[in-house]
Amino acid sequence: SNVADLARDFLRDPVRVEIGVVGSTADTVEQELVVINTDDRGEMLRAVLADAGGSALVFVRTRHGARKIARAVSNMGHAAAELHSDRTLPQRRAAMAAFKSGEATVLVATDIAARGIDVQGVALVVNYDLPDAPEDYVHRIGRTGRAGLSGKSITFASPEQAKDVAALEKTIGKPIPRSARSRAELPAWPPRRQPHQGGGGPGSTAQRRRRR
Repeated sequence: SNVADLARDFLRDPVRVEIGVVGSTADTVEQELVVINTDDRGEMLRAVLADAGGSALVFVRTRHGARKIARAVSNMGHAAAELHSDRTLPQRRAAMAAFKSGEATVLVATDIAARGIDVQGVALVVNYDLPDAPEDYVHRIGRTGRAGLSGKSITFASPEQAKDVAALEKTIGKPIPRSARSRAELPAWPPRRQPHQGGGGPGSTAQRRRRR
């Protein structure tokens, strides 16, 4: 991580203290992977937020995406706040205060802006976009299921992101259960090699040998 790199550059023999296992996820978080085409995510977000049963934290990759999704969530009838680098410090504080108080039931955030978020009772984390780094998945879903409370995380992934999903699962050390909501299939990764087709076709080695 960037913090670890800085520590190595500027500190002599830094000591790293870890709480829990790096890459581990809390047992109190129910994880779910929705395999879906990219263009269908908005409709799926509407469905999962309707079933959230409490406050929800929606993660996106970019500040533009955060603005766009926050507007969409508001149009769905939810009280939404947004947290990203284009927001001023007072705006960020206001968004966090609204989310903590329950005035805003959905917070749409980027990874960088969401660092250090500590809100009790978040019922659902939605990974609208997959994180850039697999380790960020652990940080994201760790925002729910705190203090012994149960929580849920729902991650959207397209069939083209099979490699990225495999990296997430390698990081957490277990597969993410596929959701019954899925509308597409996630290919195996790495791709299964096709069995070698032998025989004596026109271009086969056997045919070439017989022509000599």
